[in-house]
Amino acid sequence: MLIIRLSGTLQRMSNRPHRSRKMHGSAFEVVALAATLVAIGALLIKSLSHLSCTLLNGAATLTIKLDDVAPGTVRAFCYRGPAGEKLRFLLARDFNGKVHSVFDACEQCYKFHKGYNYSGGYMICRVCGNRYSIPEMSAGRASCVPVPLRSQTAHNEARIKVADVKAGKWLF
Repeated sequence: MLIIRLSGTLQRMSNRPHRSRKMHGSAFEVVALAATLVAIGALLIKSLSHLSCTLLNGAATLTIKLDDVAPGTVRAFCYRGPAGEKLRFLLARDFNGKVHSVFDACEQCYKFHKGYNYSGGYMICRVCGNRYSIPEMSAGRASCVPVPLRSQTAHNEARIKVADVKAGKWLF
């Protein structure tokens, strides 16, 4: 009896003239809103990703003017490897002017390809969240240790051998 009643109700509904309901948003508006949200999310993710890197070129040595790296700051640089990959490294100067250089990767977290952010005077691992001031960035903490990169400083310039940068290819 319930089935008959239900089918009778359905049949009566299908005999009624069709009334359209006004939609409160078109499909275009929904797609536009979704696209806007995706674009905003992508910008936020990009801004939270890596420090933007300055691409350097050189056959044997990469030269960076220390005027470009103020005391108490970190700058990201990159070199294109033979396969076109970006090999990223960080050059920092502590408040005493001493230069520190490391790859943008740590010995433990490198496999996630996240690298470091720099904020409030600290380098911050984007995987485990460990924080390092510039003077202690070569020491690291626990298993999260920035991978060191040899550099030489002379005549207000830092020089890094391309061979040393290429040796860190496995990190990227």
